Amino acid sequence: MEFATKIKKYRQQNEWTQQTVAEKLGVSRKTVSSWENSRSYPDIFMLVQLSDLYHVSLDDLLREDHEMIDNYKQEHDANRKQDHTFVTSYIINVVASFYFLCRSLVGTGWINQLQPGWRMLVGVLIGLMSVNIYFLLSKAEWKTTSRSMKVGAIMTFVVVATFLFRLDTVTLPKSSYQFGVGHGVIIGLSALSIVETIWLYQQFKKRRDH
Repeated sequence: MEFATKIKKYRQQNEWTQQTVAEKLGVSRKTVSSWENSRSYPDIFMLVQLSDLYHVSLDDLLREDHEMIDNYKQEHDANRKQDHTFVTSYIINVVASFYFLCRSLVGTGWINQLQPGWRMLVGVLIGLMSVNIYFLLSKAEWKTTSRSMKVGAIMTFVVVATFLFRLDTVTLPKSSYQFGVGHGVIIGLSALSIVETIWLYQQFKKRRDH
């Protein structure tokens, strides 16, 4: 018996409507209807909720529905790939944070002393690190992030940006950047990179251990 048929049978045995089940699970009636008509599958968390609601084991819900099991396997593999990508991106961002902090502390004069080929390579690496900052931001789990953490991250960004700006006013003679739009972008990227390193560490740790 397929999963969709099972949950429909269990709901009818309890004499519940789809709306009743939806309210008990905190989802829409349309979502319950989609499950019962095999148009979609619940996520793992909701699958456990269904198991508790109908007082049946997960094994009973999943047994014989090979398509659903394959769907969960694919979802699991996709999540593992996303976690690996996030972890790699975070590590690159840590390197970027270190570079941007050093740039504000000692300037970028040392880059101009390199051979043209090495300067070009350094420029490419810095560009890739800058792109990674936005990539990491897009891969963060913002839906599960509390409002207080978001506010804390914004406040940290303001403090770090101000700190880096003050550092640059001291090291400016050693820097190839001048005050203006370009300089402001560099300060913004630097602060954002450092803030991501601080506030996304818990997500990094969680997804690394999966």
